[in-house]
Amino acid sequence: MRRRYALRFSPALVEQPIVSKLARIYDVDINILNADVASGRGGKLIVELVGTDENLDKSVHYLSEVGVLVSEMVKELIFKQESCIHCGACTAVCSPKALSMDSSAKLVFDVSLCVVCGLCTQACPLRLFEVSHEREA
Repeated sequence: MRRRYALRFSPALVEQPIVSKLARIYDVDINILNADVASGRGGKLIVELVGTDENLDKSVHYLSEVGVLVSEMVKELIFKQESCIHCGACTAVCSPKALSMDSSAKLVFDVSLCVVCGLCTQACPLRLFEVSHEREA
């Protein structure tokens, strides 16, 4: 199993060998995809962890326990539906038909059909759609 995470470290945590301990203790492979870390100021790592589901869950628990802020990297569409004026502009760019108009001319969002392409973010005149890439782990 592979999962991607954003890890945020405080200045004190940067001085500790947390990532190497993670690999040794929980038998996970760690691929650092992006790093912005400096001694004395903390930082952020984007990592891909590879291992069993159980070991990945234990790894995330360990990171949280030692004070690392952990967010799973996911891609999801956030729709501020309560502000929608039901103009239907977004439906024109939604190929998988996750966005459609019902019989009463109300916009319907079927999250199960959404492929998170992001085209609706530009099509909506009120900018009610947003692509999110992280969620708390």
